[in-house]
Amino acid sequence: MNPPTVRVVYLTDTAEAHPRAADVRPLPVQAQVPLPLLAAIGERLAASTARMQEEAAKARPSESPCASVVDELARLERFGLQLQELAQVAARAQQLRHESVDLGLALLQTVAEWSAEADRLGVELHGPACSEPVHANPAALKHLLDLMVEHALQQGRAVRLEVEVPASGTAVSVVVTVSSEPASQSPERETQAWMTLQWFARALGLAPVREVVARGERLTFSLPRI
Repeated sequence: MNPPTVRVVYLTDTAEAHPRAADVRPLPVQAQVPLPLLAAIGERLAASTARMQEEAAKARPSESPCASVVDELARLERFGLQLQELAQVAARAQQLRHESVDLGLALLQTVAEWSAEADRLGVELHGPACSEPVHANPAALKHLLDLMVEHALQQGRAVRLEVEVPASGTAVSVVVTVSSEPASQSPERETQAWMTLQWFARALGLAPVREVVARGERLTFSLPRI
């Protein structure tokens, strides 16, 4: 029996007639934010606020904010900056400048930047040892890789980033393998990072694939080969 493929179904955007509708330029369809993603972002913000309130309630009035609250605030700040940058890149997706990028090096840099978070979560994170040029926008590629790793770290105990080069063809694939030991209780769950990745990739004209496999999952997307 083949493993199931997880697919995200987006709600159709609708809008009521508005007197000033003619004055508003709608976003391109590929850049519109799906409603499930907005709900996931709200859930993440609410959960972070609840954690900080819980920690603050434990502290005495004379005490300074505890380290966990400071760390949570730092994560929220990074999250806000990430959303801002993603929106800016997605809004000008058609005007992005593409150039030659070493995909292997980009993956290694991503592993280095996420190693501290992986250690905090107790997840092994590994990267490739290769050099493969692709045609991409460096900023957009970085956001794609960050979102893939962010999702993967929430799903398993070991994460490996690889470059898959076919014997023939004009595309190179980024492959992220997630190993869940013990197996995840809900491997099909939609993380906020994955939903954000789906939206951002769609704005860039890419189609990442997420497959649930035995004891984990496999994420892939392809880039033009040079």
